[in-house]
Amino acid sequence: MTLPATITRTLAADGRFSLMAQAIRATGLDAVLAGKGPLTVCAPTDEAFRRLPLETLAALMDDPRGQLLQVLQYHILFGNLSCHTIKKLNFPKTRLGITVEITEKGGVVVFGGARVTIPDIACTNGVIHGIDQVVIPR
Repeated sequence: MTLPATITRTLAADGRFSLMAQAIRATGLDAVLAGKGPLTVCAPTDEAFRRLPLETLAALMDDPRGQLLQVLQYHILFGNLSCHTIKKLNFPKTRLGITVEITEKGGVVVFGGARVTIPDIACTNGVIHGIDQVVIPR
């Protein structure tokens, strides 16, 4: 059994989040997500990134310290929040400084409209929940 690593290392090592890991490195958030925490990241899977329209994905990747940074910070919550806990929060504040709606529908936790498909990936400085969409803040 492998011991958990930081959020940054876990995302990079887990083959389902390579585009998220690349985006995090581009924005400089890798240091934050490797820090003490605790943080909770609702991380879009590679499949979720591929579902974005090509022009949207290109615009995000072309502006790593602007729009991409804002989008990624919107996926980060403060604290080590399990899926059981996160579904009770309703409108927690994200690292971006604005709230995101969290609900539960049919036993599935929904983060800003994205379904949590891979819950509770333990890390040394928090937890990751894989989601099926990139959530764009409004």
